[in-house]
Amino acid sequence: MLVEFTKLDKKSRIWVFQSKDQLDESTYNSIKKKISVFLENWKSHQKSFDSSFIIKYKTFIVVAADETNLVSGCSIDSLINFVKSIEDEFEINLLDKLDVKYKIGNAINTANLNEFKKICENIGINDELIVFNNLVKNIDDFEKNWEVDIRKSWHKRFLTNV
Repeated sequence: MLVEFTKLDKKSRIWVFQSKDQLDESTYNSIKKKISVFLENWKSHQKSFDSSFIIKYKTFIVVAADETNLVSGCSIDSLINFVKSIEDEFEINLLDKLDVKYKIGNAINTANLNEFKKICENIGINDELIVFNNLVKNIDDFEKNWEVDIRKSWHKRFLTNV
């Protein structure tokens, strides 16, 4: 069942999908409607569970599921297949793991992994670079560790001057 994102338990599992480019208003609104319909009907072993989503910066789609009743592998597969259908319909890429999103000031930037490694080579000890850690596991982790300084993320392995 679709519920408000803020109503889910902080231990609810999440999946973060990112678009390389910011979604335009029409695409954003259409995707919101499609995700709402999908989540309203999303089940695990024929059992309903609470789920929700938010779209941050018109770039990141964050889907959350209360795992009180464990979300099965088949249910996760159905989510991924749904995301693939969104990619096909709107000609966007949401599953590409080779693009890294980072923030300088208020600007959200995208670089492929090789470009990002080069950016990291020039980061000094006192330089700030905010990254989006899409590997966070639950809402609590998302709130604390998703949008963080590179030194607090798995991305820190690319830093050479720190």
